[in-house]
Amino acid sequence: MGLWWGRERERWVIGAAKRMQQVRVRPTGYGLVLLVSSLLLGCTSQASQIQVSSVWVTLSSRTSHNLTGLRFVDSDTGWIVGAQGTILHTGDGGVTWVPQTSGVKANLMGLAFADRSHGWVVGEKGIILATRDGGQTWKAQHEAPESVLLGLAFLSDQLGWAVGSFPRILHTRDGGRNWVEQDTRTSQWFTAVQFVSPEEGWAVGIRGPIIHTVDGGRTWEQQSLLLTHLFGLHFVDRERGWAVGEEGLIIMTADGGRTWTPQVSGVSVDLWGVSFLDRHEGWIVGRQGTILYTRDSGVTWTIENVATSRDLWAVQFVDAQHGWAVGEAGTILRYAAASHG
Repeated sequence: MGLWWGRERERWVIGAAKRMQQVRVRPTGYGLVLLVSSLLLGCTSQASQIQVSSVWVTLSSRTSHNLTGLRFVDSDTGWIVGAQGTILHTGDGGVTWVPQTSGVKANLMGLAFADRSHGWVVGEKGIILATRDGGQTWKAQHEAPESVLLGLAFLSDQLGWAVGSFPRILHTRDGGRNWVEQDTRTSQWFTAVQFVSPEEGWAVGIRGPIIHTVDGGRTWEQQSLLLTHLFGLHFVDRERGWAVGEEGLIIMTADGGRTWTPQVSGVSVDLWGVSFLDRHEGWIVGRQGTILYTRDSGVTWTIENVATSRDLWAVQFVDAQHGWAVGEAGTILRYAAASHG
């Protein structure tokens, strides 16, 4: 199981996409189309340098399963999901992790919590699990054996969206008791989704679609389309956001996605997760233990000193002092704040 996530995600997410037609970039009617080659030409961002002033501490997960997603609702309370139905919970900031019973053996890909009680998990076979008691019990809400759900977002204990290996978005207005499909008017898969209000949100995915809605998903518009894969997405408000993807790709928008600007990551590994505290300070994680940090909106990205070469697939910060990253073979890292001077 140690290599499950890389191989299985490669099979489900990257492998199928790379068999599609090899068109470099497809124009859209919505403004700028990002040319991936511009990452090597004329970018305003500066190259990364090694950064050793912060400390990432390895925590004990007591599992060798790959860990694929995490969600903290405050500096103490969080959950992690992963392979073979793994769900872990902490109430002390990650010092100790307690397994929760998911009731499934499917590989779990992502999760969201609206508060300490209400949470959802997605994964293989189109599984959506929900809890109303902080994970003491999990109940199935949805299943579709031929699909894989990769990401989801909830704004409240009622309002949520989920994405995966199909060109539609699942939406609920009743906490997941009922899920309906939203038409994206694309043929791509989606790996990540985020909403900043009940009306406005974005989704990104395989072969680089970036889609946007201002009516809660009743209609989606394509903002850009790249023939490169996007895995992570984070908006800090309705204007400023970042997306990350394969081969060190970082793109940023300051106008709600109408235009996207490439930033120099300084690495060539796939980047999987991104978390920003505000418009300036953020972190990105990826393969081979890669953690990148910026305090200037991504004009410069520095490489954090991490004592692991394990692939990292998700990262979250709740404030400047508290952050976590998870990944391959049960890896959990916790951020120990220090000067980034």
